[in-house]
Amino acid sequence: MQNRKINNLHGYLTVYLSLILTVMISLCLTLILGVRENTRRMQIECVTDIGMNNILAEYHRELFKQYGLFFIDTSYGSDVASYEETGRHLKHYVQMNLEGDDILLSSLLYRDLLKLKVNKVGILDVSVASDEEGEVLRRQAVDVIKQKSGVSYVQEVQNWYTIVQTYKLTERDVFQEQKEARTKLESWNGTIVMDNGMKKEVQVAVPGANITSFWEAGVLSLVVDDIATLSNQSVDLNSYISERTILPGTGIPESIVFEDNWVDQLLFHEYVLCYTGRYDQQKDHSLLKYQTEYILTGKNNDLQNLKSIVYKLLALRAAANMIYLTNDAEKMKLTELAAQLLASLILLPQTAPLFQTVLVLTWAMAESLYDVTQLFHGNRIPLMKTKYSWHYSLEEILSLNGMVIQKNPKSGLCYSDYLRILLCLQKKETTTFRLMNIMEMDIRQTKGNSFFRMDGCIDSIRAVIEFAGKDKKTYTIERTYGY
Repeated sequence: MQNRKINNLHGYLTVYLSLILTVMISLCLTLILGVRENTRRMQIECVTDIGMNNILAEYHRELFKQYGLFFIDTSYGSDVASYEETGRHLKHYVQMNLEGDDILLSSLLYRDLLKLKVNKVGILDVSVASDEEGEVLRRQAVDVIKQKSGVSYVQEVQNWYTIVQTYKLTERDVFQEQKEARTKLESWNGTIVMDNGMKKEVQVAVPGANITSFWEAGVLSLVVDDIATLSNQSVDLNSYISERTILPGTGIPESIVFEDNWVDQLLFHEYVLCYTGRYDQQKDHSLLKYQTEYILTGKNNDLQNLKSIVYKLLALRAAANMIYLTNDAEKMKLTELAAQLLASLILLPQTAPLFQTVLVLTWAMAESLYDVTQLFHGNRIPLMKTKYSWHYSLEEILSLNGMVIQKNPKSGLCYSDYLRILLCLQKKETTTFRLMNIMEMDIRQTKGNSFFRMDGCIDSIRAVIEFAGKDKKTYTIERTYGY
């Protein structure tokens, strides 16, 4: 009886252990599968992140060297920019990280137990330099200049711009006003007047004819010492980004915040001045020597760009000088007396207001010629003048035959400061795309970059990657990476 009980107990234990082992084995297998699954997912995330960083590490070295910008050139030195090629590069890097073939002594130290492989890689979104009217490029440029120069000068530039806007200096064409006033004055030629009881035909000698001729003939030869030393290089703009069909990206990712506000625009202008050549700071080996001047005027020839800048500066200075003249009671009184004298000489007192208008406008123009000449000789000119910074007397401008260069005190704005003002007056999109033209010109001159294009340069990328194991199970992961 006792033996039967013992045998029954043994039977119970056997059944119990069988049931427990079944549960334990199932649990162990589940844990093993869970570990494998989680390990696979962890490996997928790791190799994807490493692969995306590998892609970002392929930033264009020459673009970074010359302009401090991080972009992936999707042409990779070829004549075709292709986002699919970037996808192939990403797939290659991810697969290499899965296989581990480049690990030292990999055959001895490394075993690929998970057996994953990359099925396919898809590029869902890319933001390129030209997206959002160049906002992608401006964001990086602003970041560069914040790190390099800071923002201490922003308030000063903003003050200059406020003065220009307040006095509407860009809305006034002093030269055209002077021409119209001269035309009205010259219309009195041939008028018959009485002089000592005798009829006399009037011949009006309009003052300031020499100043007018300077403006009409072109003043570049006046403001520089030797026009023959100036660059006259030209380029064909049709092959650059502002003139050709652009390869569009998908815009800036929502995760990237860039306000592109007024301060950012001022910082972007500073970036332009830091990284492009100009008249007083030419850049070696550039297709256009006066690059900032090109950005402001858009001509394909250095000399034409410089001439256009001279006239822009003359117009700005003439408007500012008119503001000062018309508010200086002493100088206005001088022009009034001179006008009355000139009108009395031709026996037409009613022409005195016209003579005064011509004199004031001519005086402002002559002073502007002097101002721009000073700027091109490295001196400084205040944006708004006072009686202490005013140069020409009324007598001097009536007999002026050329510009006299005198050293100015180290006060006022320099040439590059006036370029800052002109950049503020230009649409940011125009400035951005002309800057990208300059970048393409410079980069294409370097080895292996003959077909470089800014709209093929990626700032951020969103990719989806599909993995598969030996058990045919697939995994999909999506990542967005950028600079």
